Amino acid sequence: MVNQDKSKLKLLILIKDFDKIYLKHKMKYEMIRALEQFADVYYWKRDGDILDIIKQIGVRPDFILHYDIGWENFFSPKITNLDKIDIPKGCYVIDTHWYKKKRVDYFTSNKIDLIFSVTKDSFLKHFPTFESKFRWTPFSISPDVFKDWEQEKTIKFLLMGLVYDGTRRSPAKGQYKFREEVQRQMEKVEGFKFIRHPGHRTRKNHMVNEGFAKELNRAEIFFTCGGARQYPVMKFFEVPGCRTLLLAEPNPDILELGFTDKENFIACDSNDLYEKALYYSENEIERNKITDNGYNFIHQYHTNAVRAKQFINFMEEFIEEGK
Repeated sequence: MVNQDKSKLKLLILIKDFDKIYLKHKMKYEMIRALEQFADVYYWKRDGDILDIIKQIGVRPDFILHYDIGWENFFSPKITNLDKIDIPKGCYVIDTHWYKKKRVDYFTSNKIDLIFSVTKDSFLKHFPTFESKFRWTPFSISPDVFKDWEQEKTIKFLLMGLVYDGTRRSPAKGQYKFREEVQRQMEKVEGFKFIRHPGHRTRKNHMVNEGFAKELNRAEIFFTCGGARQYPVMKFFEVPGCRTLLLAEPNPDILELGFTDKENFIACDSNDLYEKALYYSENEIERNKITDNGYNFIHQYHTNAVRAKQFINFMEEFIEEGK
């Protein structure tokens, strides 16, 4: 239990301590921890029976949130008998491409009431019959980490993350086609830097969390995309949040969230990324104006506190409707 206030929603969250084990994913956990600002939060981290779990925590929650079960419960414990309780319950979905049948079986067999997902376009394409249960909760940033660290801008062009390199551990060729093109077109340009993805299971790496944010902050321009699945990945929020200009291949989710070309980021594709990168590198006034707009946009609308409040509002509205 984190706090105790009779006026707040009592929220039980079923989630593993993955922030301590896999540093690459710590910021996802921090997003969940932000819920403590608006609810009395109880955590359960081990596999178990929900009926026993409720007895052990000693309180009847108003809502139960089961974190993402994807990748064979990489992030969350396995919980049984969720269908046996009459407490409103929801689950969280990150990767909609992970075993559609398993997700559908989970939604239905556990009688899930609300499904929170970081994607909208992709989720509704994969699970259209669950639209009434769907609530959109995109990624967000911790402003204590993703901020202007006032680092000297020593990198002109930066690319970080998953890119096909022909090895067994790299993503399939074409999965991040835009990033592949960035690397191909920019690798010989003076001032370009590429840093490989540290690995999802990394336990020690200076290019995660604060180290990652500071590296972003050193760059004038950063490239990213949502891949072939067009996800609104965390970098869309993290990069502008570190006061760095984002050059990105847009997708429906990002545009709906308020990302606006030439206002708070630069939209580009494989055909014009090189031209736009050089243009904004050379035009400092324009670059700085859009960079500042992006920074303000993220810190106003896409922080963990903003997202946590949206989460709680969805839960409270559902509970009120049930009454």
